[in-house]
Amino acid sequence: MIKRTICQICKCDCGAIAEVENDKVVRIFGDRDDPNSMGKLCVKGRNYTKVLYHPNRIKKPLLNVGKRGSPEWKEISWEKALDIIAEKLLELKREGLEESLVFLHGPSARIVDRSVVKRFANIFGTPNVTGSWAYCVGSMVLASQLLLGFPYPICDFENSKLIVLWGANPAVSKVHRYGGVFEEIVKAKRKGAKVIVIDPRRSESAKIADIHIRVRPGSDIYLALGILNRLIKKELHNAEFVEKHVLGFEKLRREVEKYTPDFVEKKTDVPRELIEIAAELIGKVKPASIDFREGILHSINGFQTARAILSIAAITGNVDVKGGIIRNPSVKLNDITLKEPDKKPFWKDKFPLAKDGSAYLSEAILSDGYPVKVLIVFKSNPVLTLPNSKRFIEALERIELIVVHDIFLTATCKYADVVLPASTFLEKAEIDAVPLKKHRWVRVKRRVVNPVGEAKSEVEFVVALAKKLGYEKFFPYSSEEDVIRELLRGSEVEKYSVEELEKGVRLDNPIGEMRKSGFPTPSGKIELFPEILEKVGAQKFEILEEDSEEFPYYLITGARVLPFYHSQFRNVESLVKLNPEPIAEVGVEIARNEGISNGDFVEIETKFGNLKVKAAVNKDLHPLTVSVPHGWEESNANFLTGSVFDPLSGAPMYRGIKCNVRKVHESS
Repeated sequence: MIKRTICQICKCDCGAIAEVENDKVVRIFGDRDDPNSMGKLCVKGRNYTKVLYHPNRIKKPLLNVGKRGSPEWKEISWEKALDIIAEKLLELKREGLEESLVFLHGPSARIVDRSVVKRFANIFGTPNVTGSWAYCVGSMVLASQLLLGFPYPICDFENSKLIVLWGANPAVSKVHRYGGVFEEIVKAKRKGAKVIVIDPRRSESAKIADIHIRVRPGSDIYLALGILNRLIKKELHNAEFVEKHVLGFEKLRREVEKYTPDFVEKKTDVPRELIEIAAELIGKVKPASIDFREGILHSINGFQTARAILSIAAITGNVDVKGGIIRNPSVKLNDITLKEPDKKPFWKDKFPLAKDGSAYLSEAILSDGYPVKVLIVFKSNPVLTLPNSKRFIEALERIELIVVHDIFLTATCKYADVVLPASTFLEKAEIDAVPLKKHRWVRVKRRVVNPVGEAKSEVEFVVALAKKLGYEKFFPYSSEEDVIRELLRGSEVEKYSVEELEKGVRLDNPIGEMRKSGFPTPSGKIELFPEILEKVGAQKFEILEEDSEEFPYYLITGARVLPFYHSQFRNVESLVKLNPEPIAEVGVEIARNEGISNGDFVEIETKFGNLKVKAAVNKDLHPLTVSVPHGWEESNANFLTGSVFDPLSGAPMYRGIKCNVRKVHESS
């Protein structure tokens, strides 16, 4: 039997076909009828049956009867597990400490999951539901929302004459987002489009570039302001578009005056000639798409860098135009989350504009004394993925009850009191309405097969817990499909039948409407200096720097590889074979200074910690840079990162960290 579904490992939500025999998935492949992924499915999706039926999947609830960090697991019933959690939550209620409950979900959480968790949190009285927003695309989303009026800018590569990939590597990351993005870039290049890649590494995407700008890690803000300087000085901006649709241009002119090519070259290691060439291409070649992602967002200047890049697109007229930056509005579904409690979440005082603050959780507990007593984690592995792992583990010791709902026993599970078996995306129903796609699209998927063992979906877990607390009347759901029907009721897609939505419905998304009717900002124009930034003291492009003569080199963490998604799949043999061990890429100047050759072990040290890992010298990497992959438990890159955040979005600093590198013997 063939069942159409959606791969929901990452946020691409690629269309997939599952071949099912006797309630078991035997093969997964791409769905050619999906207008965004067009039949493409990455190696992770094609190998997902090995995850679904992995012998080490958690099949029953587990109680830790040992110590945190060195757990001893005892199988218990779901009833017993729910009793333990409910008893602790009722205790918080009695003490008036509802905000002491924190829900943390990973990037695989979707609309149904988040809606039900948020509904529970609002009824219980905690404002603390946090996910991957800040440490994923938060800086970009916030900057776009404030400047352009919409949160998720995407690029129309198909119609671009110039494509700029800035800290983005679509060849291996989000590989099938909006129509097979890398394939779309390659097609545009064949039709004559120029490609510029700005990245300290000669990434997989940089290999097809006409120009690769090897910028110093963490200095992208200087480069962006330098390009703005050249665009304005050389009058390469689109004066007509600026006059009609942009506010703050003259103020921007004054702000970027000092960012001359000579000044920017010293800050970025990018030759002034290359800065001028990039600015001239961006100013003259129309239309241009500028795509930027985590490579520039994971920085203490992530928000301001995103803001500067969006300003480049704005003053050159490359917004709301074919071949430029366009909007794909989120599908409007029914909000079932109910009224939020009148309490501040743990990150709000520190980052008032941020949507969530997972990365700040340890500091909220240890530095601010925020009273976190219960932490419930849904399919997230924060011990490996959040910054400053040592600090995070220290914070976990302060929490009285830790519950993890996941597929496998992760590094985070080692510190849990209760671990619950979770459903995979093939074992639950959901909605695909991801905004970061070229085509505006909504689709409903149903369960492909029944869950393995006693695994439950997020909905089943939360609804069962709600009933334990006496919240039955607020949760009249027996499955995810009940929630989906509620989300569709009164929505803009209510008119479609469930059968139509299972096939997928493509919605209109006209390009150029904002130019006619106004941008969705308070002024109706693109606002380069939004008023709200003045209230938080961030209107100027103030640049923060982490500097230390003790640490002469630059560290970037988190470069993506195709077989893995963050910390997932290191237990899937067929995927590990494609990337069998963590390798630190070392720039040639570091290698020369420290006597490092391919295969040597090196110790990387920052002011936050150190890590020993095997090295490979990379002549195409910025020469004073070392790049470390993340997600490996035995070589946790987040022992090197600290509690340093973008002051607006709360994004952690994963890139541009000052470090030292030395050669060590394997036995040391």
